[in-house]
Amino acid sequence: MSLRFFPPWLWAPLVLVVDFITKRLVLANEAALRARVEVIGDFLRFVYVRNPGSAMGLFPVGRVFLVTVSFAATIFLVYLYRTADPQLRVRKAAMAGILGGALGNLIDRVFYGGFVVDFIDVGLGTSRFYTFNIADVGVSIGGAILFLCILLEGRNAGSSSDDEIMVEPESPEPNHE
Repeated sequence: MSLRFFPPWLWAPLVLVVDFITKRLVLANEAALRARVEVIGDFLRFVYVRNPGSAMGLFPVGRVFLVTVSFAATIFLVYLYRTADPQLRVRKAAMAGILGGALGNLIDRVFYGGFVVDFIDVGLGTSRFYTFNIADVGVSIGGAILFLCILLEGRNAGSSSDDEIMVEPESPEPNHE
């Protein structure tokens, strides 16, 4: 199936469903994952982590605040998606990926006491990235693609205006006879 026929809005439920299923598998195997399961040696491991904060465990400001911000962001993303030009399919797909991830983490915060289930651990030895989940992947990749779309659209708009340099018509030289 060509991505051309893959509607951009479909990324939101896709990210949400994959996130939901993987988190439920993690919770079903919580005991094994507390001890870390190596997937690709020490580089990629699965480990169960309960994240009380926002992205990367930062800003543990409380459940009510994070649920409120997540809910507001969800409404804003839906508004942006609905008002975006239908021709901007990549931009809309990026927003849908962000939305699916935001919803996935919002569901965790509501139903798991303000915590988000994280389980993907990447790094080498003691140099590790923050543990994350599929919702975070949707938000991060969607955000990066959205940023690139806006950046490239801005460059294209800037270059087209530079191409249209206003040149005043030459006035005929005065006749000094």
